Amino acid sequence: MTGVSVRVPGPSVREGRRHPVGAVVTALVRPTARSLPWTTMAAGWALGLAVAAVPALFSMDLPAEVLVTVVRAAALCGAVGTAFVLDDPARHTTGVPPVPRPLRQALRAAVVAPAVVAWWAAVLAVVRAGADPARRAALPSGAVTVEAGALCALALALAAATVRFSQVRVPGPAVAGAVLALPITAGVLLPPRFALFVPPSDPHWDDAHVRWAAVLVTALVAWLLCGPEPRRRRRGPRRRGPGPGPGGGAQATA
Repeated sequence: MTGVSVRVPGPSVREGRRHPVGAVVTALVRPTARSLPWTTMAAGWALGLAVAAVPALFSMDLPAEVLVTVVRAAALCGAVGTAFVLDDPARHTTGVPPVPRPLRQALRAAVVAPAVVAWWAAVLAVVRAGADPARRAALPSGAVTVEAGALCALALALAAATVRFSQVRVPGPAVAGAVLALPITAGVLLPPRFALFVPPSDPHWDDAHVRWAAVLVTALVAWLLCGPEPRRRRRGPRRRGPGPGPGGGAQATA
């Protein structure tokens, strides 16, 4: 048959047109969720939830100061689990993806965020369930939530800095160790008036949580700054050595 045009499916004429960011993010959600180390992260979160459940399981009548310490220990376990968010063993074995690193890291954090929020709500609920009404009302949920957010953000910033300034594909173990050492380091290096881990009865409680909020903001800014790909040095054109001499032979060097 002649005069009949058959339309073969293929790429659009506008091949150079960029895809909308929303479409790219939607397409990457499922593979990003599959690539995350859920088992390792869930182990840290489960440990934190188990620590928070100890007073309720053993019917321990603990004062508010001790309950805050329990919640802090649970938050520290959660930050250890969050330290593995950026782990990617295939980071240097695959080709350079067309999606920039800040978007990839933000997508990994966004996929994990609902699980972290649900876990933290469960931690607070379990701790409240094991306390009597008076101590339950005295538990400063908002303040300890700021602490937990700062710890998780700090773990994320340390992981991003490790990925940015090294060739490490799995920064989680090193970052988890740094997060676990944070209470000891802060207690040793910080003077008492700048302490972070203070009890609720301490007169510097409010000032300490202003500092916790500053840690949270600083960690998020550091994460954003460490997100871009490292700049590669441009190599200039190769300089050719001196050509052969007039006699046609190369000049010998001693």
